[in-house]
Amino acid sequence: MLIGYQARSIVAGKIAHAMLPPVNLQHLDRLLTPLGIWQHTRYGEPWVEYGFSIDDQARGLIVGAWLKWLQPRQPAWLELHDPQFPTRLIEVCLRYIEQAQLPNGRFHNFRDAEGQWCDEVGSDDSFGRTIWSLYTLKKLFPESEWARRATTLLHLAYQQFDTIEPLRSVAFLCLEEEEPERLRRLASHLVERYRHTREPDWRWFEPFLTYENPRLPQAVLLAGARLRQPDWLKIAREALLFLAEITFAPVGYFSAIGTEGWYFRGRSRALFDQQPVCAGATVEAFLDAWQVFDRYEPFLDYAERALMWYHGDNIHQLPLYDPETGVVYDGLTPLGVNLNRGAESVLSYLMARIKWEVYHSS
Repeated sequence: MLIGYQARSIVAGKIAHAMLPPVNLQHLDRLLTPLGIWQHTRYGEPWVEYGFSIDDQARGLIVGAWLKWLQPRQPAWLELHDPQFPTRLIEVCLRYIEQAQLPNGRFHNFRDAEGQWCDEVGSDDSFGRTIWSLYTLKKLFPESEWARRATTLLHLAYQQFDTIEPLRSVAFLCLEEEEPERLRRLASHLVERYRHTREPDWRWFEPFLTYENPRLPQAVLLAGARLRQPDWLKIAREALLFLAEITFAPVGYFSAIGTEGWYFRGRSRALFDQQPVCAGATVEAFLDAWQVFDRYEPFLDYAERALMWYHGDNIHQLPLYDPETGVVYDGLTPLGVNLNRGAESVLSYLMARIKWEVYHSS
């Protein structure tokens, strides 16, 4: 496995950006079928018994939309092995979402290898991620047929927004929401929970930290910026800095909250297993904070360190991204790298890497 980058260093108080390897899309292409992106792998092969998840199609739609938007710009960091791949990725993921939508606006989540739905309705999180992906497609291609199809799905889904209560699900709904009243209503739910739970030694939205934690302050941050709510920006900054205190080791590397026990206030935090999706969310949230807070350099440093987690700057000093194949391994266990390589892992890396590159080119 090749690392293919130069380690991060601090020179004269400034971050020297890592020389990252090019983005390789071949592994994601191997997971893509006409029905959808395979959810899991058993080592290197698709784990067909687990079929497909709409969460991965939503992430895939976000990645596909950005790849298609970037394609004419031909960035040097992107190895596009097939010029038709971004279009194929968008079409497969969007078609999956269209076929998953129920008459009440919600969506199925899981589908088996033959294309049969395995649930009556998907989770709130999967609903939120799906809406986020449709907004992204509309934003990047506002006059396209894709945008028209996304709009049709969104109009039916809007009736369900007020039924969504889990905080991460609400956060996903906020990330690309532009309609002021809808955004205010959604983000207010997060702000109220923060004010209710916050203590001087626990500056967070819940009495625990679990998965994709950065999405909560990221949603408040973006809502505060769009709606010009300085008190919301203060909450987002405070929560992000609290999260950074917990998830960045004293030696500097990123260390995600482990899935085997999470982190409940007053208890010890779990170190393993560490998931790629948490690293990716950290990159994206701190990049947004870097932009909103006038390119405040410590936020860029946190984003960079979380990105380098994939490339070996982690608790085991082992890379999870293989630039030769485009594989992203499924996390860090107490014994090392989880050698499975499912869709969530590679898509979380691609979402984070694309945002990193787009922000640095602007």
